[in-house]
Amino acid sequence: MKTQEIDSKYLTISYDCLSAIGNSFMLESMMGEVVMGFFQATEALYIAYYEDAQSQNPMVAAGKNIASSFDTRKQDSFLQESATYFHIFLPLRRGYLACVYAKREDIGKIYAIIRGFSKKINFALSACEGVKKLEELNEKLEDKINVAVQSVREHEQMLLIQSKSAIMGEMLEMIAHQWRQPITSIGMIANNMLLNLILSEEESLDKELFQREIEDIHKQVTYLSHTIDDFRNFFKDSKKKETFDIEDILQKSMSLIKKQFEQGGITLEYINECVDVQIHSYKNELIQVILNLFNNARDAFESSNIENKKIILMCKVIKNNLLIRVKDNAGGIKEENMHKIFEPYFSTKKEKNGTGLGLHMSKIILQKHFKGTIAVLNEDNGAVFDIVFPMHYEEME
Repeated sequence: MKTQEIDSKYLTISYDCLSAIGNSFMLESMMGEVVMGFFQATEALYIAYYEDAQSQNPMVAAGKNIASSFDTRKQDSFLQESATYFHIFLPLRRGYLACVYAKREDIGKIYAIIRGFSKKINFALSACEGVKKLEELNEKLEDKINVAVQSVREHEQMLLIQSKSAIMGEMLEMIAHQWRQPITSIGMIANNMLLNLILSEEESLDKELFQREIEDIHKQVTYLSHTIDDFRNFFKDSKKKETFDIEDILQKSMSLIKKQFEQGGITLEYINECVDVQIHSYKNELIQVILNLFNNARDAFESSNIENKKIILMCKVIKNNLLIRVKDNAGGIKEENMHKIFEPYFSTKKEKNGTGLGLHMSKIILQKHFKGTIAVLNEDNGAVFDIVFPMHYEEME
């Protein structure tokens, strides 16, 4: 055989061996390709890869298993001859290759080729180890992210509870305002009925008048009962989504704050262009957002000297989005506070024990449960809060 043909043959062997290295970043898969590639290219009887010096069984192997006895503690590769075979030992960064060949004259060149690829195989092994470590880091990172996300969710839930608790006192005050008039009416009707009973001792009882007054008491008691239901439903920690009319939510929000607005001399203007519009989400949380804006506007009037106090509640449909706007003429928000207005625990009502959670939680509620936004600007000597969210959406996880 000519020298050129010989060189071409071993060049082909080298190329085939090289092409078997680094095609995968999984250890078993990569070494499987190396073993099979070397086995076929060098016409070996048996090639096996052992993951470490203590392994009794190879991770991957090709050919007929022919026992080889090596001192696996050795750091260098070597060629060993027995009565029947040639054995090649190639220590690697991780484990070693064991190769068995039939008696052949060119075993020295085959050994040189295999030994020459040790650095490339070690590099591929390092890549596999790096990928494995990266996967482990990713798993740990995913665990950390899951823990962090859970922590954020728990923190948001805590803020939501704090936010609801913060307005509970205001709600109790609202109940007092809602009940004062009907309780006074019941007292007056009861006095009239008592007077009628006293007068009836001298003349016949006016049964029709007596019946009307009882009916009036029943109406007032029904009103009180409905009021309690409204406030009790608001404080229910319900996480069940439901379909509701946006008109109903706006009316309920106004009814809860109506008496306090009347006492504060605040006129509430209602502009609704959202007739027959339905939303599927958490209605109590939307009420909470609107009530928070109402309370903020009412508090702003208390610290300003405005004669014609006015709040406008407006709802309209813009393309496929719903816009709810709360606008007041209480003087607006200071420019230096604009960028902080939705931050947690920021409040301009420290003297009133403001928690600074209302607007922050409103923003979270709208983002999480409505895929919406809330924005603020100053206009016409007052603040304008715009709530925008799609009419149809899937809840964010």
